[in-house]
Amino acid sequence: MLQGERHLRILDALKQSRTITVRQLCDSLEASEATIRRDLATLEAEGKLERTHGGAILTSLTTLTIEESYNQKENLFETQKRAIARKAFERLVDHDSIILDAGTTTLELARLIGQSNLHLTVITNSTTVSSLIAQNPNVELIAMGGKVRLNVLAAVGHMTIEFLRRFNVNKAFVAANGVSIDSGLTTPDLDEAEVKRTMLSCASERYVLVDHSKFNRVALCQIAPLSMVDVIITDSEIDESLLETYRNNDIELIRS
Repeated sequence: MLQGERHLRILDALKQSRTITVRQLCDSLEASEATIRRDLATLEAEGKLERTHGGAILTSLTTLTIEESYNQKENLFETQKRAIARKAFERLVDHDSIILDAGTTTLELARLIGQSNLHLTVITNSTTVSSLIAQNPNVELIAMGGKVRLNVLAAVGHMTIEFLRRFNVNKAFVAANGVSIDSGLTTPDLDEAEVKRTMLSCASERYVLVDHSKFNRVALCQIAPLSMVDVIITDSEIDESLLETYRNNDIELIRS
């Protein structure tokens, strides 16, 4: 297991129970005690947890300060992302107009669209999403220009936003680095936050595609409050109590 995935799984385990031991992490991650202790030291230095004697605790919302690269994120929670994408794909009908952003989960949705025969108009700021969508000959593909963030292979900036504002689409599907009741959808980059917010504002139906590890995480820049979102689609590993919290706040949250 790659270090990045171990770190995400450690934080996910802490979100479920608030406290965990080194031995529990060794067993669940199939890693040595020395490896787990190094992981905990790294995560503590990043301000993501607090080490205790024999383990660690999570004292508050996990704050994201550094965004993983596209390649780092692509291989994390692959099974869950595919399940989320399949559930999102069920929301599509012939002749829909949609916006897809550059998230690794929306990439899986793009893969399904590319393999289908659906007649769609698809607008995206992602070079990788474009290449997958283009495999479906029934799609009218509109690729946005602008400054490309190489970290996520997405066009951002004033040019991209002005281009987006020309459209009114049926559905928008966006990803986020963090989701929380109070802070809404967040991402570490301001330019990307503004593009994602504009995408949501262009759509009649607004979907957020996030795996369970993104909940109770807060990044620097707000994309949008949850009031701007119609549906959040996540995977089956989300904690039941967390699911209930969102539903109690009148947020439609669907497990794939």
